[in-house]
Amino acid sequence: MDNHVKARVRSSGYYTAPCRKARLCARFVLRPELLDRPAYARLAKALLSDPSVTNRLVGQAVAHLKGKAHQHRLAG
Repeated sequence: MDNHVKARVRSSGYYTAPCRKARLCARFVLRPELLDRPAYARLAKALLSDPSVTNRLVGQAVAHLKGKAHQHRLAG
């Protein structure tokens, strides 16, 4: 009888491409001055036309980044 514990495989749900793209969009929402830079403006334009980045994902990413900043303020 095998008593080996199998390592839990971590799902890649959080680190999917749409989530990463949504976090980029969230940074642009929270810091609109970044769009003054041409490279960021091109990136934002490309992300706007990407169908995998939904408003819901961007909203979740904004909430995540705001919460993260709030936690840093509480700790410091």
